[in-house]
Amino acid sequence: MQLLAARNVVWGGNPTRYVRWGFHGSWTPTPSRLPNKLARSELRPRRSQVWHKVVRLKDQLEKAPEPVQQYEGLNWVVVHGRGVIHTGHANSFVRVLATAGNLAGKESYYYMRYDDSPERDHIPHLFYTVFGNPTIDVVLHEEVEPIGHVFDAIVVMDSSMLLHQTSQRALPFDGAKKDAVLVVNTSLSSEEIVRLVKRYALAEDWDGKLVAIRAKDYDSDIAYPLLGALAKAFGIVSIGDLVAALDFLGQSKKTDSVRRAYEDSRPIPVKIRAEDIDLHKRRVKERVGAPAVARGLWWDRSVYEHYKTTAAEAHSYSERVEAMPRWEALAPGLIEFGPLPGEKNIGFKTSFSRSLRPVISTEKCTDCKLCSIYCPDGAIDFGTIKVDYDYCQGCAICAQVCPPNAVEMVSELKIKEGMNEEMVTTVAEALREYGY
Repeated sequence: MQLLAARNVVWGGNPTRYVRWGFHGSWTPTPSRLPNKLARSELRPRRSQVWHKVVRLKDQLEKAPEPVQQYEGLNWVVVHGRGVIHTGHANSFVRVLATAGNLAGKESYYYMRYDDSPERDHIPHLFYTVFGNPTIDVVLHEEVEPIGHVFDAIVVMDSSMLLHQTSQRALPFDGAKKDAVLVVNTSLSSEEIVRLVKRYALAEDWDGKLVAIRAKDYDSDIAYPLLGALAKAFGIVSIGDLVAALDFLGQSKKTDSVRRAYEDSRPIPVKIRAEDIDLHKRRVKERVGAPAVARGLWWDRSVYEHYKTTAAEAHSYSERVEAMPRWEALAPGLIEFGPLPGEKNIGFKTSFSRSLRPVISTEKCTDCKLCSIYCPDGAIDFGTIKVDYDYCQGCAICAQVCPPNAVEMVSELKIKEGMNEEMVTTVAEALREYGY
């Protein structure tokens, strides 16, 4: 298996695929029955396997079969977290998991990507661990499209992430196998998590397992309890493999957190049928069609915004892609019509990154306008002091600058479902954890 993070770039005027970074080849597989204390050099990739030079992949990609079919033959774990808040935790999680796979004799890799946004605080990110199959020679792209049935396990570090689609209109379960394992860091009950999944995160059949765990009760670094919970329901790596990985990575002090979470975790079977899910019915009945614009015709702003709105209102990632114009349909010389001054970007609503929302008390508000002036996303109307929740990211700057404390940050789970989630980390707490 080859890990090659490929992107479309323009080279010499021609769109071509090139490697940006990556490993080529495999780690030396080491059976888990060997002693845990191994010299690092024994598992270090050969010097010739690592490179940072741009390498052309055109021939390899042309010969490769459909990526989705390849990916479905591998074993994937995807971790959903929020930028800054969970970046360190998610990186620790996939690193330990991939190391455990290598120690168990499975060729394994890990990498990540952010959702589409130039920002990082709160912005959803995806971390991947993939376990190889010796019969499949595959190129792994930097972005794994959430289509087909790829993911064996889904780990959610903040339960409020189950409420939103990503910026690309994908649900947390899009791209998952029907028997996928779901592990959630939460104080909510398993029944409440199933309710959230059914209402907001799932549009296909799910006949898998759920592990709900209060990760913070075991360790402030939630990666390690979540690893233990995953091992209880996910058969690719064992608790012994995880302990060996911790020892190899110099993290033996985290063994107790992993073991206790493993012992306490109680996976429950979940069976949900697509025909019983409103999101599935909506995708079938309200499918957004691609706009019909003849090739070569001049695009004015209305045509461009028609495409943009259609893509933004898609009910799934694949539908969004279908709604986008192919290159043959693009008007010659078209780059993009951006929003006019004072307008909002209809094609990029940012509520997907919000876990807390500002609620303004009209009784306390003195109409000083500071919340509107300081809002980095222009989500608070200057005249009416009303929040546009399509664009509010829940950064809480408005609450911090409000002199009469008229802005209260309230959990999205509380607003939408009346649920009180205790396993929530703020940006301020995360920065303190990172030493700021």
